[in-house]
Amino acid sequence: MMKNRITYLRVLLVIALVALALGTLIAQEKMTKDQWQADMAAAGAKRTDLNAQLTKLTADMTALKTQSDKLDADLRACEDALYAMLGVTRAEVEAFDKELGDMESRVGELQRMSDAELLNHRDEIERMNTRLGEMSKSKIAMIPRYGQRVQSLHEKVTALMGSISKEKSYTVGTWARNRDCLWNIARKKDIYANPWMWPKIWQGNRDKIKDPDVIKPKWVLKIPEGKELSKSEKAAANSYYRKKASAPEGN
Repeated sequence: MMKNRITYLRVLLVIALVALALGTLIAQEKMTKDQWQADMAAAGAKRTDLNAQLTKLTADMTALKTQSDKLDADLRACEDALYAMLGVTRAEVEAFDKELGDMESRVGELQRMSDAELLNHRDEIERMNTRLGEMSKSKIAMIPRYGQRVQSLHEKVTALMGSISKEKSYTVGTWARNRDCLWNIARKKDIYANPWMWPKIWQGNRDKIKDPDVIKPKWVLKIPEGKELSKSEKAAANSYYRKKASAPEGN
């Protein structure tokens, strides 16, 4: 009888523990569900707030776009009035602007060249200088933003003109100390860096140099511009070489 009673009490205890465990699980599940619902509610509120902000930003952007379009239209109307007053068309102004832009880009490239390299672009620089003189007299140059660009560009081209107009000279040293001859002078890095250019120095100084094999110390020789021999310089060199080849041995 006692044994049965103990067994019964054990069963009741197990049932009680199971019930307690189930109650705890149910409570935890309820708390998790409540928390999830709270989180969802918070997320919904945040989404609503963000949508409201987006709506306001969209409205602000639309207003700014409208304002910008109006300002652009006002500016265009002012420009049209100015162009009409000057007697030029918008197409002419746009072509003027493009030509200036292309020239600015090219002048930037030329400014990065050495004086020796610039000599090969003399004609281009001179044409540019002439064209800028014409553009400075254009009615479009009366518009400040274009007039200033033309003036700035003209100053840069004038500087380039100065670079290509510099005439180099070289004072002849002695053979014993400097090993100076036309061949060695032409090969110097700050002259031509090419000994085969010696005929250019000869032909550019015919008032002094009668025989290219004879130059005297302290002579100040002009160094003609260019990186290649002209036809006349090549002809003079060929004549010199033929004479040397036909000269008797020992002369």
